[in-house]
Amino acid sequence: MKHILLIANIDGRDEQLLRYAARFCNDQDLRLHVLQIEKNTEPVFLSSPYYFNKMGFIASKEFFDKKKDLETFVLSATKNLIDSDWLSSKIVKGNVEHCLNTFINQERIDMILVGQSVFKSADLEEKGVFRQLLLNVSELPTLIIPSNQSYKSFEKTAYLTTLKGDDYGNIEKIRSLFSDTKINVLHFSEDVASIENQKTINYLKSEFGESSLSYEIKQEDIEDFVRREASTLTPEFDLITLRTRKRNFWERLIDPSTALNLILKLETPTLLFKYKTEDS
Repeated sequence: MKHILLIANIDGRDEQLLRYAARFCNDQDLRLHVLQIEKNTEPVFLSSPYYFNKMGFIASKEFFDKKKDLETFVLSATKNLIDSDWLSSKIVKGNVEHCLNTFINQERIDMILVGQSVFKSADLEEKGVFRQLLLNVSELPTLIIPSNQSYKSFEKTAYLTTLKGDDYGNIEKIRSLFSDTKINVLHFSEDVASIENQKTINYLKSEFGESSLSYEIKQEDIEDFVRREASTLTPEFDLITLRTRKRNFWERLIDPSTALNLILKLETPTLLFKYKTEDS
């Protein structure tokens, strides 16, 4: 079973996105987790009757009221969309980064689902923390959903690449999450495919099958392709996948000329893979 995480702090209270996530997980046989993290700014003493554990969970009436409120909201919003056995909601209190990473490891989360509004929000104090965690801390792929998106299965996926990273691992991840999608490997290069690149493509086709994976070389910038796909009423693809560049690339995300701006222009769900050192 695969596990998908929706973070309640930033958009888990968005009923439309929650319903999208429920349909998505039900269709793909995935378990949906809704997690709310509250910063722990209060001192906690070992002798306190409210001391819970090292993560700083506090067993107070307010805490349990919030927990019940979250559970009620999630169950109500997803009623008749997903079996309750495939749905969980949890609220924790403590260091945000530590809580997020601990939950991901404990529940073996495979992917994070997040609304596009997280990256558009001007509320830097509240959502900025999660924005940085999603992009810089978590190694998990992140599925970014535009506002008011109606769920439909991903039949055709564009995998954008320069053939310089872990393409096999990324495509394998797409396959494990969306087994029925047809993957179009779009190689962006000003030159025709080199012998080494062609060997890579032949290897990928042999591993995943020619019928479910096609290859096309694009002699243009990835940015131009994304802008063109974003400007049409009938996009060619149901899902666009991007891979981050080096870590310092994400330090420039506040610059509207970077990839963040491209993601915000898309009205197509976008799966974001994270840069890894071995991709160099």
